[in-house]
Amino acid sequence: MSSASMTEAASGPWLDHLDPFCCPACSGGLIGSAEALHCSGCGKDYPIRDGVLIIKDRIESNNQVAQEFYDSPLWPKFRFWEKFTWICNGGEKRARNQVLKHLPQQSGLKLLDVAVGDGVYLPWMPADWDIVGIDVTWSQLRDCLPRAAGRSVRLIQGEAEALPLRDAQFDAVLSIGAFNYFNDPEGSLREMVRVARPGAKIVVSDELPNLTDRMLGHKLGMPAIDRWIVSKLMHLGDRFTDMVERLSTFDVREVAGRVLPNFEYHEVWHGVGYVLVGRVPE
Repeated sequence: MSSASMTEAASGPWLDHLDPFCCPACSGGLIGSAEALHCSGCGKDYPIRDGVLIIKDRIESNNQVAQEFYDSPLWPKFRFWEKFTWICNGGEKRARNQVLKHLPQQSGLKLLDVAVGDGVYLPWMPADWDIVGIDVTWSQLRDCLPRAAGRSVRLIQGEAEALPLRDAQFDAVLSIGAFNYFNDPEGSLREMVRVARPGAKIVVSDELPNLTDRMLGHKLGMPAIDRWIVSKLMHLGDRFTDMVERLSTFDVREVAGRVLPNFEYHEVWHGVGYVLVGRVPE
């Protein structure tokens, strides 16, 4: 296959059916091609790389810390501990299904996945679902591509705080494993609500923000021990560990209460994480 044909095949998802998408800068419509999407309003071009739409690849603050971690050699080393957590909860599929079970089980569901990561659970979802996944990290999106192949999945590199999507487009929105550390969690949640249809489900899950406060070093009055364990032994790294410590008092329920009326909050994974479930007001 020629280089041009390969580019066109990889970029195929962005050639048409672009009505749900818009320019995050001016809300203008986007015109598709194999190489980029062009904004009909402000004229900005958004490149397509290996089938992934690049809305924003240079980011700042917490989002940058997360991006650098997942793009670094630390992430593969940390995965051992993630997998250990799943084993302690009956395996990864069983553990993640404690969150995924809250999604509507309807045919043809239009789902937005905010912080889709490597898309490990995409193969578990019904084949007729229409999915848009967004993440800040290129390496995660690259690893997601094989799992998205052959399905109605479109991937975007960008931030949760500025979704390149029109209002009221999705039947459900999912976000697993990133919410605590978004630059603006409340703003991100409001964006999820904005792009979801009235009555749509919003399902958000992450680790408990104060998880490290429960470790032995904190109980003994020696938090430096826990910091060494998390940063060095578990390979989270200094910058990500700094962020975790700084945001340990983040109140998920307080934020949710300002955005989603009558939400549900459940602890999962034997108290390691939480799942927040709400509906967009009718």
